[in-house]
Amino acid sequence: MYLSIKIITINAMTKLIPALIFLLGLTNSIAAFSADEETCQIDTNKLLWTKAEYAITGDTIVINNQRVRLAGIYAPQIEKKQKWHTPGEPLAKESQTFLNKLLANNDLEVGVEFDKTRLDNRNRQLAHLFFKDGTSIQQKMLESGYAIGRTTYGNLKHAKCYYQAEQKARDGGYQLWDFLAKNPDRHFPLAESTTLTSEDEGYRIIRGKVVKVDKSSSNYIINMDTTGIRVQKKYWDNFDYNKLEALDGQTIEVRGYAYLYKGAMYMLIENPYAINLFNPLNQ
Repeated sequence: MYLSIKIITINAMTKLIPALIFLLGLTNSIAAFSADEETCQIDTNKLLWTKAEYAITGDTIVINNQRVRLAGIYAPQIEKKQKWHTPGEPLAKESQTFLNKLLANNDLEVGVEFDKTRLDNRNRQLAHLFFKDGTSIQQKMLESGYAIGRTTYGNLKHAKCYYQAEQKARDGGYQLWDFLAKNPDRHFPLAESTTLTSEDEGYRIIRGKVVKVDKSSSNYIINMDTTGIRVQKKYWDNFDYNKLEALDGQTIEVRGYAYLYKGAMYMLIENPYAINLFNPLNQ
């Protein structure tokens, strides 16, 4: 079910129309528009405009009582103490606060742009969000250092812009990158494969030397010393296996959800951008 929003602006040549728009059953004729899918530039007249309510994390906003996930980024998650306890991640509250301040400073007005996939596996909306002046919210979160890039569900719009924004924060040592420099033992947002422990499950970047590249009937296999990277068969069309083989012996960074299985750490990836040598900054 798509969230219901109002259009604030339809066209610079017409009067503002109090509208009823309907992400519910939104047709392909109102497809998302991007002036250049390798940058964050956007024609704001083509966006769907609405009022946000508040951010519940640094990458999730409530709009019209529905959760909207900011496509293309990952922000540290706030501790959850419900039945299934989720530990909090560094600077999670600060990331949430920063996003709420961005929204407040822009009167909570956001422009919505969709990508290839509009719902994640938890039925949350996935969207690229902008302010009235054309500023990308994702870009601001990444440049601030309160989020890191993430490519999932085939949503590739603005990927180059997002990875550039993350690199800017990384080069400047902002927020999460400053935290990592001062607390390397916390392994967030990046960890060396050789230093991983059973406590390091969750989304992060893992850096290590590739010691084996192989394939089975169900997976492409990229092994570091302590970490197994897997590409499931359903995602093989996204990858060039010859390029994967060329990774053998190289030190790479891979980003995704790390999980412990039979005493070893694994990570499933679905897009080549998860590997730093294949992301848009290196193409």
